[in-house]
Amino acid sequence: FEQMGLEKGQFEEIMASGRHHFITPKPKEISRADHEGRSSLTSGNPKERFQLMSLPHLGYTDVDRISLKKHFLRRMFRLKPHVRDAACNRVASHGLENDYIALSVRRGDKETETSILHTVRPYIKAAEHAVKSHFGGVRPAFFVATDDCAVMAEFRKSRPKWNFVSECDNASEENGFVFKEMKFWNDEQTDAHFGKFIAEMIAMATAKYWIGVASTNVSYWIYFMRSLDAEDDTFFWVDPPRIPGLPW
Repeated sequence: FEQMGLEKGQFEEIMASGRHHFITPKPKEISRADHEGRSSLTSGNPKERFQLMSLPHLGYTDVDRISLKKHFLRRMFRLKPHVRDAACNRVASHGLENDYIALSVRRGDKETETSILHTVRPYIKAAEHAVKSHFGGVRPAFFVATDDCAVMAEFRKSRPKWNFVSECDNASEENGFVFKEMKFWNDEQTDAHFGKFIAEMIAMATAKYWIGVASTNVSYWIYFMRSLDAEDDTFFWVDPPRIPGLPW
């Protein structure tokens, strides 16, 4: 990743001048500041979700909360050029020149934390709806991002005529991602995992329509990676929403 925040020289200058003020809020304080514990992403109230905010020192005036968080993610999540280019080339190799639907399937160690979907049927149902509502009934390609490559056979068996593409066609995580196993990986395995994952993130963020689950923080990350113009009706969770009244 590229360096975040101020350049080293600017940081040292500010520190030497004494013109600095640090705040170290705790998680509960941050939560209370964002709608008294309800974040703008999970609020079903449009006035809360799109409340205007200003940060004049950074050049932001009357920007809604969702867009402001998207701007900040772009300031902080900065891939090095060679990493970004490699990931974009991987995505381009799947032939996704036209609008497509991204399907995000998380299994692996998530099964030890929460209930997961053991079937692709909810994805198929949501995708069929999206084809009608956002693609004029013309079926697009489907990019599958997953830590469990076994789902590719499930998708293709369920809809043999659909065009499913995935990084899984060039890699293998058949047993699902398990965080505790990362400490046993060598450098080659670590690079392979993150090369695949970054390509998947870019593919999901640039999809016209995204379908996934709320049980992984990847979903929230992708939401804010998506275009500033992306509407909430192009982002769909197939598992029950945690908070009633969500816009999707």
